[in-house]
Order: sequence, then C-alpha cells, then structure tokens
Amino acid sequence: MKITKKSTGGANTLANPTYTPIRSVFDDFFRFPSIMDEMFNRSLMPSYTSLSADLWEEDDNFFVKMALPGVSKEDIDIEIDADTIRIKGGRKEEEKDESKKKYYFRSLDTQFEQIFNLPTIVDSEKTEASFKDGILTVKLPKAEQYKPKRVEITN
Repeated sequence: MKITKKSTGGANTLANPTYTPIRSVFDDFFRFPSIMDEMFNRSLMPSYTSLSADLWEEDDNFFVKMALPGVSKEDIDIEIDADTIRIKGGRKEEEKDESKKKYYFRSLDTQFEQIFNLPTIVDSEKTEASFKDGILTVKLPKAEQYKPKRVEITN
C-alpha cells in the first residue's frame, strides 16, 4: 500500500505524487508563526486574555482569589447577583510628550471581565474583598437559607 497526497494544483503538478509523511510534518511545522514572531508582536501591556483565578469552598463560605498584576484596586469592580460574581475592571495608561519639534501620544486601554457561577446563593451584604500585591481575594458567605441544617430525629 502506498500513501498518497491529493494534489490540488494545476497542469504542472503530478496527478498522484508520492506522499512523504516526514516532509509533511516539516511543512506543517514551518507554516505556523515562529517564536520570534510572537516575541516581537507582543505588547508591553498585559492583555488579560486568560486570568488566573482560584475558586473554592470552606465551611459556609466561597472564596475567589484572582491575580491582577498592574491593576489598582480603584480600577476593579465586583458585582454579586444571587449565585453569580462578576469581577471586571481594567487599566488605562496614557503618555504624552509635547516638547520642542515633536509631539507624541500613546494610549493603552486594557479591560477584563470574569464571571463565576457559584453552586448556591450567597449573602452579598456580608461579602468581603481585599487587594494586596496584585492579588484580589473575595470571601462570599453562603446565604442563611441555603446553609446546611442539622435535623434531630424524634420518636
């Protein structure tokens, strides 16, 4: 049995050339952008395309811990709606230089938003949030009516 590659070319190509698997691997490898392309196209500003976040449950509370490097606490907005928490914000940086013979203006605007669906309704009035060294920590206590209750068995 011979492995063949279908030809989509015109009159100058062979009707059924022999397909060489090793050559095909190299063709696929060199078709994608290289590491150098990615390095030189990368912005100096964090993109926040995939935020690092942890969500866990301890006793009667849920906790959200999120890494937000380069963002100040004034630029973070937290909204809680029953069993959902939305953390959004961003960073805007502007730089101007209007000295002699040159005018320079650069504006970078980066926004992020992360929504977490919680397993149960939380008490938004008792929620606590802290932000230290680029790490946001939110403590979400479960609503009283949704906390597990112990039932005593009677005769």
